[in-house]
Amino acid sequence: MKVYQTNEIKNIALLGNDGSGKTTLTESILFESGLISRRGRVSMKNTVSDYFPVEQEYGYSVFSTVYHSEYNGKKLNFIDCPGSDDFVGAAITALNVTDTAVIVLNGQHGVEVGTQNHFRYTEKLGKPVIFLLNQLDDDKCDFDSVLERLQDIYGPKVIPVQFPVQTGPNFNSIIDVLMMKQYTYSPTGGKATITDIPAELHDKAQEMHKALVEAAAEHDDSLMEKFFESESLTEDEMRVGIRKGLVARGIFPLFCVCARQDMGVDRLLEFLGNVVPFVDEMPKVHNTRGEVVEPDVNGPTSLFFFKTGMEPHIGEVQYFKVMSG
Repeated sequence: MKVYQTNEIKNIALLGNDGSGKTTLTESILFESGLISRRGRVSMKNTVSDYFPVEQEYGYSVFSTVYHSEYNGKKLNFIDCPGSDDFVGAAITALNVTDTAVIVLNGQHGVEVGTQNHFRYTEKLGKPVIFLLNQLDDDKCDFDSVLERLQDIYGPKVIPVQFPVQTGPNFNSIIDVLMMKQYTYSPTGGKATITDIPAELHDKAQEMHKALVEAAAEHDDSLMEKFFESESLTEDEMRVGIRKGLVARGIFPLFCVCARQDMGVDRLLEFLGNVVPFVDEMPKVHNTRGEVVEPDVNGPTSLFFFKTGMEPHIGEVQYFKVMSG
């Protein structure tokens, strides 16, 4: 079994309203990581994360599911959380042991009550947030309206990293303004074909790219100095600035996927592996007495239990994160 160092591990919570597609996203993440050979479907009751009979009966998550992915040498630990407020405890405990929250939005409904509730939990715990607009193949999906609504609520900190060439049944391409490339997918999804941005979309992409560069530069003095001199940053410099902006909750990137067709998931995994903060880049954790818990392997042992469940053929299983020791 491979042993990962702290700077090779990222812990991520998948949040979002019921029906936003977190379970379907999980299937595509596992498929893209090579951990499953076929993507399941909620309607077929054969997904990895919704495996309890009650979840399969009602068609939505009741319990959180822990899984991992390895992508480009990084270990990505995920907790797929229920979207219903009836099971909000699972989302809150997951946020206590993860370092980044991906809030998934339904392409048809955009910002919902669950979206805002889950964001408030991340705010209380000071966790970085990535917004992920899913179901871009839906007839009623309107990217610009969702972006406008997010910025109305959360301000200019919501910065699009991507936008779709078109939405609806013909969706198959994304413009990535960090990489300044177009990502086009086959009908079966998977890995994208990467090409230059079409001329008719270049001005829109350039405008969003400039906003992303400015946001990245704001969170690092040396990057800000370079930005004032040249009004540009390299891709690596932008990643550094975005990571610092995520930790400071000064940037909330917006990504695009169609998890059902496995489109955009490869680029999302790249971003999670290369940009979101590692465990040791996050602020220190405090115990119930307000004392800092140092992540020292030689210190006293401290654990945070975040899930207890009954697993078929195993019995009671408890999940915890080792905070020190």
